[in-house]
Amino acid sequence: MEYKTPKVLEKKPVIGGFDLMTIVIIAGCFLAFLFTVFASFLGSLVFILIGMAYVKIQKKYPEKGELSTLLKYNSSIKCIQVDQPITTLIKTK
Repeated sequence: MEYKTPKVLEKKPVIGGFDLMTIVIIAGCFLAFLFTVFASFLGSLVFILIGMAYVKIQKKYPEKGELSTLLKYNSSIKCIQVDQPITTLIKTK
């Protein structure tokens, strides 16, 4: 017997244009801001900045692992080794 997943369950839940994980992080940052605003205002602004940075990164790199791939590429060595003399590389036939 073969079971099929309904199309509704295959989609990611979207709330206000954001996926569920982004909404949870935004809500967590906002609640952390509210609980720390009276203790240290400047310290509580860090939570708002974390939330804003997360949303900007998610909008710019929406695919899973896209940001880590970019960071690995930028941090890797970009050197090409050629075992031939330059004159043979310049020649065109």
